[in-house]
Amino acid sequence: MEQIISSDKIDSEERIQKLEQDLVILEQRIKDIQQQDSVSIVCFSGEWDKLFAAFTIANGALSLGQEVNMFFTFWGATAMRDEKGKPSKNKNISQKMLGRMLPKSINSTPLSKMNFGGFGKRMMEQQMKKRNIDDLSTLMKQAKELGAHFYCCDTSLQLLGFDCNELIEKDDTDWCGVTSFLSLALKSRVTLFI
Repeated sequence: MEQIISSDKIDSEERIQKLEQDLVILEQRIKDIQQQDSVSIVCFSGEWDKLFAAFTIANGALSLGQEVNMFFTFWGATAMRDEKGKPSKNKNISQKMLGRMLPKSINSTPLSKMNFGGFGKRMMEQQMKKRNIDDLSTLMKQAKELGAHFYCCDTSLQLLGFDCNELIEKDDTDWCGVTSFLSLALKSRVTLFI
């Protein structure tokens, strides 16, 4: 009889220990899943006005104390090009052609509407200058200085034929895949696709 009681007691203690371990694991998973004070912005467009909006939002979020992660993919990756960067000599013909046709830097990106061969963008920049509004490259620099994290889509960069020597902020910009960025975006309070 005593053996039965003591084995029941051991089983109960083991169950309690197991439940306590499970509880610790669940609490850790909840912490991992909980949203952080961060904003994730996917920059898909390589158009001036959309990039302007992305960096304006990024700087606003940074000024509110949010962490900001910006993921530049496909056409948005062209915004990360450095016009003084030296392209790789190992590009194939398609990559060389793309390199010539795509904007050379964030400053040479077109407006999405009413660009008129660059005239519309020049008008917009004149209006901004008159009203003391920072230009796009200044907004990008401010975001970096305030602590924004820049990520370039590895697949897009390979497809477009860009290498790290062609990118601005090449030492402070991470190349990553979509899953790496999604792991950040899933924890963000806000995720925007621009």
